[in-house]
Amino acid sequence: MANPFEKRATEYLRDDEAFLSVVSPEPLTTFFHQPAREDRLLDRLVMIIGTPGSGKTTMTRLFQYATIRTLLQNESLDTYRPLIATLAQCGAVRDGVPTVLGARIPLESEYREFWEFPYPDDLKLGLMTALIQARAVLAWISNLQTTGVPLEAIRIIPRENAGAAAASIGGTDTADVLAKATEIELAIYRISAALVPPSVDSISKTASTAYRPFDVIDTVEVTHDSETLVLRPLIILDDAHSLQADQFELLRRWLARRELKVARWVITRFDALTPRQVLLSPGLSSEREITYIKMQNDKGRKRERDAFRKMAKDMSNRYLRRMDSFNRRRLTELSSLLATVPEPLSASKVERLRKHADTVQRRTNVTPARRAELESKVDGYLSSRASEELRLACLEIVMERYLKRTKAHASQLDLFGADSDDFDPEPSKPIAVDAGVVDGAEIHLLHEFDRPYYFGIDTLCDASSENAEQFLQLAGVLVNHLETKLIRGRELTLTSREQNKLLRERATELVREWDFPHARAVRGLVEEIATQCVLKSMEPNASLKGGAIAFGILQEEFEQIPTTHPQLAKILQFAVAYNAITLVQDHGTKKQKWCLIELGGTLLLKHGLTLNRGGFLERTVGDLAAIVSGTTHVK
Repeated sequence: MANPFEKRATEYLRDDEAFLSVVSPEPLTTFFHQPAREDRLLDRLVMIIGTPGSGKTTMTRLFQYATIRTLLQNESLDTYRPLIATLAQCGAVRDGVPTVLGARIPLESEYREFWEFPYPDDLKLGLMTALIQARAVLAWISNLQTTGVPLEAIRIIPRENAGAAAASIGGTDTADVLAKATEIELAIYRISAALVPPSVDSISKTASTAYRPFDVIDTVEVTHDSETLVLRPLIILDDAHSLQADQFELLRRWLARRELKVARWVITRFDALTPRQVLLSPGLSSEREITYIKMQNDKGRKRERDAFRKMAKDMSNRYLRRMDSFNRRRLTELSSLLATVPEPLSASKVERLRKHADTVQRRTNVTPARRAELESKVDGYLSSRASEELRLACLEIVMERYLKRTKAHASQLDLFGADSDDFDPEPSKPIAVDAGVVDGAEIHLLHEFDRPYYFGIDTLCDASSENAEQFLQLAGVLVNHLETKLIRGRELTLTSREQNKLLRERATELVREWDFPHARAVRGLVEEIATQCVLKSMEPNASLKGGAIAFGILQEEFEQIPTTHPQLAKILQFAVAYNAITLVQDHGTKKQKWCLIELGGTLLLKHGLTLNRGGFLERTVGDLAAIVSGTTHVK
């Protein structure tokens, strides 16, 4: 079969069994468990927000009744047990049977066009919500029938005192409820499909009559195959960002009413929110009647990165098993096919590096004895298998740090004309070798000697910015190359140099292919941030360890952007929405709170920046505005 890494496989896999075979439970654990534990998943409106490819639709598809049924029919398979356990923790499965009747409705362009009709807003909202409710009823019944449940086995249980409202949806007989929903959908569809919208007076009574099954239906009872299930209806409204802004807001308010018994989830991208909501994420959680699940957190990022690594490795192995060429040879672990050690530099490059280290030693006033001491520290930190080029690059960094920390002594030397041969002061702060020095050395070697930096499965995961689609796009190019080697009978391992080259080329393509609102302005902004970060990362003493990957704006100043710089706020909103940047709010450094505007993984790959987080350049909102206006100057 074709390389499944190269497309959004879960959305193309119509068959539930094929879909379930490639889905990992990790994102459910990460994003859904906590609201489920706090009983906030089914009793109020849930807004699920994420970037394209973050797995929103995939996760919510797991809650559809037909999907859960397929899963439970195969509960003896080891592959499905983690998913079943995770769904049980989310309250969708109990004692081996479903507890929710989930169905998904995509809010496609039809709903947006509806809003352009020359009707009052309350009429348009009434028609739209009636259409959604009618389709929800049809989808719930269809989901049950798909699994073999006959119509007569289904009972609609209304809430107490539903009275006349129950009659308006066709009563409690399921056949009548189905017939009413079909009638309502057809009547409203005729309006939306008309070439010329009918006048308000000519709208049919069927379409304009009150129809509110979400206000009426409490549960759905199913008696079939010697078992009786009481199911909570769940409607999942997908792609809500397709709606117009005011339309989306009115729908959100309507769904947020607490008197609704039906569980309702809305899936959207950041596009549908206001710049203020996107830039100031704490504001999302201030509405008690809504549960926000943001599939891109700025809190607990270490835990989230670890969880994504686990999910991505699991997903890549599942995808690899779907490729006959690999599966036949039992090659089912992508990580085992990726080299994890860089190839050594050529002898001529190492010799050039040796000479450069000698030059640095002279310039930094490091005596032979001091150099021996620093070399000992480097050797003590690195393993015996570390290459000579890495040792030399680390040595250069610590010699540069020695220079910085003996500057005051050097000034005295100049002042009193002392003999420099005996000059060997102690640094103001001890020189240590740690992971930051090594990361800085590896970045320097990447830029100056083209030594591979991006290789191995963990690097592939970290460069994906916790986005499943981005992971597949990056992994896809590696898998393609591996398959070519497989067909040609070559050694089936991608060297670190091959991985480094392929990943950086693919990342450059992905950035070039950006095609979303404000993409040009976003590209201009992030490319300038990246350029300044590279300059900082190449400082000889690696003052930010592996280097900078973000601009830091004082939190108080950043929070004023939606008010003081609305155009900049819009550009930042779309940069977040399409994974160009991540905002890290309330980052504490130097006794101050910062908002970090952190570059996405593809930009880090493209520009050769570290994948380790934390390094940032202190900037102001004025600096950002100057970049956007094209008047910036590199600092």
